Amino acid sequence: MVRASITLVETSSQGHIALVFDANFHITDSTGKIVASTSDDVDASVAKIGGANKDRIITVAFSQDGSLFATCNNEKTVTIYNTADWTAVRSLIIAKRATAITFDPSGAYLLIADKFGEVHRTPTALSADEAASKPELLLGHVSIVCDVKMSHGSPSYVLTCDRDEKLRVSKYPNAYNIQSFGLGHTEFVTTIATAQFAPNNAVTGSGDGTLRLWDISSGQLVQTVDLQELLEPYYTDGRVLMGVSNFEDRNAATQRYGVLRVRSIEGQRMFVAAVERFPVVVVLSFGEGPALANVRVVDVARPVADVAVLGDRIVAAYAPPSGETDSDDLAVVLEPTNGDLATDVTLSAALNALSTQQIETAAPAPSIYVWGNKMYMDPPKDDED
Repeated sequence: MVRASITLVETSSQGHIALVFDANFHITDSTGKIVASTSDDVDASVAKIGGANKDRIITVAFSQDGSLFATCNNEKTVTIYNTADWTAVRSLIIAKRATAITFDPSGAYLLIADKFGEVHRTPTALSADEAASKPELLLGHVSIVCDVKMSHGSPSYVLTCDRDEKLRVSKYPNAYNIQSFGLGHTEFVTTIATAQFAPNNAVTGSGDGTLRLWDISSGQLVQTVDLQELLEPYYTDGRVLMGVSNFEDRNAATQRYGVLRVRSIEGQRMFVAAVERFPVVVVLSFGEGPALANVRVVDVARPVADVAVLGDRIVAAYAPPSGETDSDDLAVVLEPTNGDLATDVTLSAALNALSTQQIETAAPAPSIYVWGNKMYMDPPKDDED
């Protein structure tokens, strides 16, 4: 038996850390102490979160003010929690399986992107008017929507990216008014990051092994950062191995640099990215121009499954151990120290001391290049998928 790894990590403006493992999640404070959990395997003093998911959680989000937390599982159940007492304030079944969720700036609506290329929004509070509580179609793509984010400042935009290599910027809430398209990626676009310090810009990550900086008003590509130039040494010295076990639809001899997640570090005016199967985080400063500068590769010893930002600290969740020699640590936390990034030993130790659940084996996560292949079709679990 082994300890289940963290599959998703999310942080809030109130200092909460959400750690997702399969169908459950812990909520910790900024010191790593569990304050609420869906798991039964926690101390009696920890708030037990009801309305627990019965299937694997695939996406989560906090509202901008941290007062709400939402989850969506593989059975298409969306649950919204009040973070003051961790009660479920709303639960609903959506028609299609979600890929990403985010709250609008007010927290009044939750936006839900799905595998059928649509983004719906639903009120976060129940209404006496049943029709008003139903999800409404906000916008549509012609392929899987991989991520959805809101811009900062005014006017307000909703940003979406898809498997067909596009970034779309739409006015919010009238998203039928398209402000711009960002064209330039050559593979599926997995992730979007926006920032308060750069209200007219966004950074995207893709299966093409690049991070790209965009002007969201015009859709102009401002800059491209090629990760191969930075990370190829990890292939050449054997720290990252090519193999069909993770790239079922690709040639076994192909190097890949797929970006899993990009986040903004507001207090440092930086962005941080996680790259599939690489034991690193990539940190980029945002400077005049605008431009991404001072690009650094920070080795974190094991491949990263997800990354989030807590104040000025980076929380990187580890992918499942790939061998007997790997530790079973859940995460590592990095903090700025003397102009560099160093391990926050105290918070890292607190997170790694947490229990998740015991499983038979730690199976590797499916590669993003499997579902990112345009010939890939996700087999439906029922007629409504």
